[in-house]
Amino acid sequence: MTRGPLPRPLPPRDTPPRMRLLRCALVMGWATLLVGTTASAAPERVTYALILANNIGTEPRQAPLRYADDDGARYYELLSPRARETVLLSVLDAETQALHPGLAARTAPPTRASLQQALGRLNARMAEDKARGDIPVLYFIFTGHGQRGAAGEGAVSLLDGAFTRTDLYNQVLAPSQASLVHLIVDACDSYYFVHSRGALPMAPARVEAVRERLATRELTRYPHVGTVLSTSREQESHEWSAIRSGVFSHQVLSALAGAADVNADGRVEYSELQAFIAAANQGVNDVRGRLEVSIQPPALDRAAPLVDLSHRTGLGFLLLTPGLEGRVWVEDARGIRVAELNKERERSLVLGLPPGRGYFLRAPGREAPFQFVRAGAVVDARSLAWREQSFAARGALEDAFRDKLFSVPFGPHFYEGYMASLGQSPVAPEQQADLTP
Repeated sequence: MTRGPLPRPLPPRDTPPRMRLLRCALVMGWATLLVGTTASAAPERVTYALILANNIGTEPRQAPLRYADDDGARYYELLSPRARETVLLSVLDAETQALHPGLAARTAPPTRASLQQALGRLNARMAEDKARGDIPVLYFIFTGHGQRGAAGEGAVSLLDGAFTRTDLYNQVLAPSQASLVHLIVDACDSYYFVHSRGALPMAPARVEAVRERLATRELTRYPHVGTVLSTSREQESHEWSAIRSGVFSHQVLSALAGAADVNADGRVEYSELQAFIAAANQGVNDVRGRLEVSIQPPALDRAAPLVDLSHRTGLGFLLLTPGLEGRVWVEDARGIRVAELNKERERSLVLGLPPGRGYFLRAPGREAPFQFVRAGAVVDARSLAWREQSFAARGALEDAFRDKLFSVPFGPHFYEGYMASLGQSPVAPEQQADLTP
């Protein structure tokens, strides 16, 4: 089979002493960033995550999904080390339970009752955080089926029925005690699950009354809420069997692992996520594989990070320094692809991944194994030993995803051009450690 270009070779081991010194300083700078400071008078950001993942739709025409539960499990594993409490509401199928032993015992079904119970507990904890002067942050994540009703209101599918846009605002956003909410939805018509259709199909005499009622269900009333939505119109949910995941969720999870951190500050902001997903999908020509996304940062703080790797976490860290370029991905020992990107050569970044299992850094045609000996450990990709690896073809759409997703390099060059095309302000320039002798 024809393979794409391999990533450029890493620098040779007989690097001149001055260059080795500079690279060691860069690694130490990253280590300092990742460890963070312990003495600070600033309020502590306390993270919670509520994840709903449901393969089953509420409409007879909706075929069951295969990997919504897998995506929920991946969100759970990535966010748990960073969060004070992570809740997964899902029914994991047999294959997913085999890949994630013991996780089913920590889940509850994705029903209204389970959701209300989880929201009540998390809101109580977040209210206590606020009373102590801390800043509670909530991830509210859904992956599964969505649909839009006759009146234009969007909904997502729980096991016991539809959970509508009205439910979202009345039961999740309005009573939330979170100071910041990251709302991530991977479902058909997810745009209308958050935003109104704009039309009011009713008699003129009732328009004003209904308009006032709908005003409480507009995102402008909740400036602390940021949104990451997979589609703005009804279309097929894209799942990829090679990675056992929805394509959009895979890209978001890769970004949250640190792949979208374009300025190497350890944070992934909304604009970085937006540009990262644009780059990941730019090369896809097959209309069946195209995604439509809507990403909007919280109006209260447009620079609010979706993740901050410098905050205390229980993750391990893979350091990818300048010199490595091209499409690379990380798979764990279970064969789950946990992060993927196409790296510009000059860019440096860190991927934060759960410790306790073996990993492979892979590129077309080769791979390098590694593992984290403990939480907080840093693995430098330059130290890894590469070996040959081959991959089999899987079919037309599988080939389109394999060959075209992440085919465009992502880094400062792409990001700056993308933000200029939108007329938006970019994140701060890359801040490297001071390497002056």
